[in-house]
Amino acid sequence: MCPKTGREMNKSRFEAFSDGVFAFAITLLILGVVLPEARYATNRELALALLRLWPNAIAYGLSFAVIGIMWQNHHALFRLVERVDRRTVFLNLVLLAGTAFIPFATSTLGTYPTMQAAAFLYGVALSFCATAYNLMLSHLVASRAFHANVSPAAIAQTVRAYRFGWVTYVGAMLLALVAPVVSFAAYVVVALYYLIPRGLDADM
Repeated sequence: MCPKTGREMNKSRFEAFSDGVFAFAITLLILGVVLPEARYATNRELALALLRLWPNAIAYGLSFAVIGIMWQNHHALFRLVERVDRRTVFLNLVLLAGTAFIPFATSTLGTYPTMQAAAFLYGVALSFCATAYNLMLSHLVASRAFHANVSPAAIAQTVRAYRFGWVTYVGAMLLALVAPVVSFAAYVVVALYYLIPRGLDADM
C-alpha cells in the first residue's frame, strides 16, 4: 500500500461520475435515429421511410457497442487501480469529452454513410477517445497506481490491446478520406476485437 500523497482523489466519486457520462452518451445515441420531418399518408410510405433509416440503425448499433466496450474497459481498468490522482482525473475528463461527442458523430455517419467527411469525423471521435485512453493508461502505469497484486504481464497485455485500438482507429480515420465504406468496416472490426477480453479485462 502506497502512502497518501495529499493529491489523491475520491475513487468512488470518480467512477460514479464516469459511469454517468457513459450512460448519458449511450442514451443520446438513439436521438440520431430520426424520421425526416414529413407526413406519411399511407402505411407503405411510412414503412419505406423507416427502411431508409438502416444506415442510422447500423451506426447506432456500432456506437452502442463502442461506448459499451469503453465503459467495460474503464470498469475493468479502475477496479484494479488503487488510487486516482489529479492527472488521472484530467485525462479521464478528456476521455469523457470525446465519449460525449460520439452521438453527434454517429448521427452524422448514419445520415451520410458514404461521404468521406462523415466517416472521417467518426474516426476523429474514436481516435480521440483511444488517445485519451492510452495516455491515461500510460500515466497509471508510470505512477504505479495499480494494486500490488496486478501482474506486470496483465498490464503489458492491456497496453498492447489499447495501442492496437488506437492504431486501427487512426488508420480507419485516414482511410475514410478515400474509402468511407471500408473505414466503416474497420470500425466494426475494432469493436469485434474488443469483445474478446484481454489483459486486465480478462480477469473479470
